[in-house]
Amino acid sequence: MPTVSEFWDGRAQNYDAQVGTHYAEAYEKTAACFKKYLKPTDTVLDFACGTGIVTFAVAPSVQSVRAIDVSGEMVRRAQEKVKAQGVENVTVTQTDLFDGCLAEGSFNAVLACNVLLYIEDRSAALARIRALLKPQGTLLLVSDCLGEGLTRERVRKSVTDAGFAVLERENLFPAPPNLFLAAKKV
Repeated sequence: MPTVSEFWDGRAQNYDAQVGTHYAEAYEKTAACFKKYLKPTDTVLDFACGTGIVTFAVAPSVQSVRAIDVSGEMVRRAQEKVKAQGVENVTVTQTDLFDGCLAEGSFNAVLACNVLLYIEDRSAALARIRALLKPQGTLLLVSDCLGEGLTRERVRKSVTDAGFAVLERENLFPAPPNLFLAAKKV
């Protein structure tokens, strides 16, 4: 059985063409929802950035984006986009959410796009995200909600249980349901 990084390395080659195209409208809605909560002075962590579809959509709206992913191939493709587009405020690294190089209290916002459903210990991940945020920092996430495994209500409860106050929730895509949620660190 492949590791998480090996699985996503295998998906990276065709990710933008397959998933990016099929869910283009959902990605556009995601970026628009995120931008409502971002300011030009914000430092942002994009957790599980993949090839950077959302990263590059929000980058012009903020001071800087630290984009991380466990897949070396996803990171390589996102880094190619940084060079090709001449984007100066985005740094992409192959980094795990729990890596010590990410300093606690250093981000105004953390983006988490369609990663929650792949995380076994959601409470630990959300606690780490909360720790990485500055006081009153914002968690901006979208998550596919696939039946009993991860419902919209479970996402909301996981986020509030982790010490966040939900600011907004909206379903962005009908099948599977794709929940956008904005929450403030309390």
